Amino acid sequence: MRASALLLCELIVCGCGNFDSSSSPATNDASQPVTSTTVTVSLPSPVDQGLPDDMSVAASVSGKQTSRRHDDSDHVTQLLDDIQRLRIATTPAKLEQAKSDRRERNTRIVQMASQVIQLTVEHESKQAHFNQAVRHLLEARFQLALSDVKQDVDRLYADVQALNQQHPESDAAAEGVYYLAKFAHTKARMVGHSRTIWFENFARWAREFADRFPGQEQRAVSLLFGAGRSCEMHAAVCDDQTAAMRLMAEAELCYRTLASQFGETSQGHEAAAVLRRLSLPGRKLSQFSGPTLDGNYVDSETFRGQVTIIYFWDSRNMEFQQNMLPLLLQAKEVSSTRLRFVGVNLDEDESLARAFQNSEELPGEQVFFADENLRSWNSPLIRFWGLSRCPSVWLVDREGTVSAVDVGASQLVSEMRKLFE
Repeated sequence: MRASALLLCELIVCGCGNFDSSSSPATNDASQPVTSTTVTVSLPSPVDQGLPDDMSVAASVSGKQTSRRHDDSDHVTQLLDDIQRLRIATTPAKLEQAKSDRRERNTRIVQMASQVIQLTVEHESKQAHFNQAVRHLLEARFQLALSDVKQDVDRLYADVQALNQQHPESDAAAEGVYYLAKFAHTKARMVGHSRTIWFENFARWAREFADRFPGQEQRAVSLLFGAGRSCEMHAAVCDDQTAAMRLMAEAELCYRTLASQFGETSQGHEAAAVLRRLSLPGRKLSQFSGPTLDGNYVDSETFRGQVTIIYFWDSRNMEFQQNMLPLLLQAKEVSSTRLRFVGVNLDEDESLARAFQNSEELPGEQVFFADENLRSWNSPLIRFWGLSRCPSVWLVDREGTVSAVDVGASQLVSEMRKLFE
């Protein structure tokens, strides 16, 4: 026990480890269940800055475990209190000064948290203090890593690797994997439009967390759903079709894991609905029906003989007004005899839906539920099929078979042409 504790302290304190944060994610099969006890998903470090010399925790804490008394509780408590005060300290108003202060503050937190880890790692009675220090350490490492200094990123990964190597099923190991997922998600939000790999790695870390720590259901569910939805939404606006396909593959894997492992949760039910929608292309459309604004009823069982365009919209959506609607009106003008249009409105206010329909002369009948509790995103159609964005279009061929779902304005013309070739 003492030898492993010493190794853990040395790895965390010195920031070393064998995990390479710049290795290629292509070397890992993220679709397979995680069976190893180390960090298994690679995350690129897209930075080339020089490495500062003053960030080693070893500068203030020795990497060697010295003899400790068992009456260090007061010192541990004081360190943790000091860390908490640093975390809530006021940040200067000036941006550059604020950045400098945050970096200094997080560096000090790393140092003090490392001291607590050294003082508590060998004592089961101090497990709560140990875990608290690990959380403080990882949060500070996470904040430092966001600066895009490669050494800071490497140290975050090295600490997580150390925690996973020593106690792969512990709360501390789970905390480490969670922070790598959080780091990937944050980077995806910051630079994802240019580096889709961050979304992909967010999805892979989310699945690893869920596979290895299913007992932490709330976190696992949140990570899986967030990663699945992030990949799906970014794929819809990604110009690179190859990257878009990779993102959708990652999204589907997250939804499948969520539906199979956490199917009784609300997110699990929603993931199952999304999977129903994603599986539609190539299948006959069924279970798609509803009342319309003009008092009629739409049913997919009647979608035969013409190409059917189903479009989801709401009256205040500028993307629909400016990009999607002009294309729908143009298609109606050119091929009205060969096309059937069905709109699905997501407004909560019926008067808004009717006013917009009348002013714009929307093509086709408009599905709208009279019950106020079944409108907008609570529509039975939206919930059953797990619709994720509006506006979007589904295309159904003359035989009633779905050709495509989730078509955006930029793909609408090319996807429609396929149905008339």
